[in-house]
Amino acid sequence: MGSPAPAADWCVSDWARNGRGIARRLVPHFVIAVAAAVLLATSPLGGNFAWSDAPRHALNGVFLKDLIVALPRHPVAWAETYYLQYPALSILFYPPLFYVFEAVAFALFGVTQFAAQATVAFFYAVLGFGTYRLARLWISRPAALGAALLLMGAPEFALWGRQVMLDVPATAWLVWGVYAFARFLKSDRRRDLIIAALLFSAALYTKYNVVFIVVVLLLTGLAARGAGLLRDRRVLWTVFAAGVGAVPAIALLLIFGTANFQSAADLSGELPRWSVAAWVFYPTLLPQIVGWPMLGLAVLGVGLLASGRLPSLKGWPAWLLVGWALVGYAFFTAIAVREPRHLMTAVPPLAVLAACALDRLAPRCTGGLVALAVGVGVFSWTIVYDPVPIVTGYQEMADYVADHAPHGARVLFSGYRDGNFIFDLRTREDRRDIATIRADKLLLRIAIERRRGVGEASYSRAQIAAMMRRLGIDLVVAQDGFWTDLIEMRRLGTVLNSSDFIPVTHFTIGGTMGRSDKSFTLYRPIYAVAPKTRTLDLDMPIFGGQIDGKLR
Repeated sequence: MGSPAPAADWCVSDWARNGRGIARRLVPHFVIAVAAAVLLATSPLGGNFAWSDAPRHALNGVFLKDLIVALPRHPVAWAETYYLQYPALSILFYPPLFYVFEAVAFALFGVTQFAAQATVAFFYAVLGFGTYRLARLWISRPAALGAALLLMGAPEFALWGRQVMLDVPATAWLVWGVYAFARFLKSDRRRDLIIAALLFSAALYTKYNVVFIVVVLLLTGLAARGAGLLRDRRVLWTVFAAGVGAVPAIALLLIFGTANFQSAADLSGELPRWSVAAWVFYPTLLPQIVGWPMLGLAVLGVGLLASGRLPSLKGWPAWLLVGWALVGYAFFTAIAVREPRHLMTAVPPLAVLAACALDRLAPRCTGGLVALAVGVGVFSWTIVYDPVPIVTGYQEMADYVADHAPHGARVLFSGYRDGNFIFDLRTREDRRDIATIRADKLLLRIAIERRRGVGEASYSRAQIAAMMRRLGIDLVVAQDGFWTDLIEMRRLGTVLNSSDFIPVTHFTIGGTMGRSDKSFTLYRPIYAVAPKTRTLDLDMPIFGGQIDGKLR
């Protein structure tokens, strides 16, 4: 018999095995973090927001950061004054959780588009981690990583994950909540149920439309536990606590979310809710939303599941994944305002099903590697061949105004992308004295967008000119040809082209997407600007109220 190996050799061997095991567990998370960093690096970072809501989401985080720094004695009055200075806020229209994370990023990195986009990139990584952990419940480590990269590289995710939008953060919370719920069904530990409830609450406080997942969880729970689920005190108490925790979100929605209810109702010009066209809307867009590779493999996965060739998903996991996709599809189809990005919270199970199909069909021990290779390929293709759109020129306008406006200036902005200009102006910490006044707020009454109706104030040309004098407008930044089909906007144009104003400079708006905002002209009055009135009353049709506040 040979001599036993020295104890030191056993110790080294154990350390080596443990080190390899740790490396195997950490490498997928490292890859996902790198993928999120790549997405951040390929995002618009210099004030070049493409989607009109993106700078509003960024400004909401700035508002929260400024509110915490100021700690005002009268927060409501302070918030109204803040809105009158930066009238592109929408923080009460949306749940506030994402803006808390943004406020931290702004406090650490300063008020920049980079800080706002980095917050989204953080959640992009969280989404990847969650997808990996969820898929890992049923498939190999390489295949689960492939599922995460498939989802991160899906066209719609890569688009909206590189704009400051709520879709990726909400989906990240949702995926982790589903993972915790699946862990509860597997292990029957109450802590997993509580964690799931907290994560679903976080998703709700990021975006309201994640509420559809409640139906999915109920169906999955009944499939796993039967009617006994409804008698489980742990479940009942957790549901009750989650319901109580959701009350503030419901109150915000009821008070300030009038437009959200309008979105859920049938609107003029939208597809009839029960028409064939409405119910094939999202299925026909699935190649655009997830890409052909994920879609084809997910369909294959469903076929394998139906034929019993995915034993790891037999029973309640099938109810969870298929129900998640189908209930989400039905929910978003029933909402009148249909956009491809709305379906994003229902898409993650397709990535898992796609990876499951490859993990099952490929030869033993190679299926996971094939799934990983497909995920890497899809992600790489998206980065190289599907760049995110940008709109340029607004930062230059904001910098010009900041460099040339007098102290305490008031700037009248007339244009579609007011959010771009206002956020870019707010990034100039040295010009916190400038207030922006939106022409559409003074002359029109619009809730979110023109197609929902527009009212005009019926001011004459002389009244508009007098209003601008009374408000003490120092500079006017006007989009050329902006909404000139409306009488009030034509009258504003007449005032700007009168002898009272002189054009100072012009700006060209560029970028990689089609748009109506091609150019701007900056005007200044030739008369001496009188002392400024401090009061300004604005209708807020988005929630049916009014702001009666004071300008700084």
